Amino acid sequence: MPIFVAVAALRCLIAAGLAAAIIVCAGASPAQAYVIDGVRWPGTTITYYPTAYRTAVDRAARNWDHANVGVRFRRASSASAADVIVKLGAQQCGGFSIVGWPRWWSQSWVKLSSGCDRDLVTLVATHEFGHTLGLGHEIQRCARMNPVVDYSGTPEFCEYHPISYWLAHPLKGDDIRGARTLYSSPVRVRAASRPRAIG
Repeated sequence: MPIFVAVAALRCLIAAGLAAAIIVCAGASPAQAYVIDGVRWPGTTITYYPTAYRTAVDRAARNWDHANVGVRFRRASSASAADVIVKLGAQQCGGFSIVGWPRWWSQSWVKLSSGCDRDLVTLVATHEFGHTLGLGHEIQRCARMNPVVDYSGTPEFCEYHPISYWLAHPLKGDDIRGARTLYSSPVRVRAASRPRAIG
């Protein structure tokens, strides 16, 4: 069963009071500062089908594939064959995810707004695919899974760089260690009792 993922504005997430659903990793050592939200994709391949921002979404999938975390993203030949469908629908640039294993959804959804900078969309989609993998927000250190990103693509707690730098270095060691921790161990898929909102 796939996870439901919807991309909209992070500001909407905070304004809606859903920020309480963010998992906090307090007191983590620098080597293990990543946050795992406890949900792991059941298998080693996640198929996606982009109906919007195809190049940006493909780049986001490749960012995780190049990190060799133990699971691969593959573009499906059609929306009906995909685990995750990416389409237009969000109000603003940014992102939030609703992550869970509800029985009534047969596919996950990623919604992006029109008019966003395609390079920034690549980084937002990379972040959202991190949630699909089972990662939560890192709020103590520089990581792509940090919930706050400026328009240059620089996550909070990271040294500022132009977006060209972040496109060449989209994931930090913290992101990669977290995903490898999830996918290098035996499969333990935990179903959420109800969807949780995560940015």
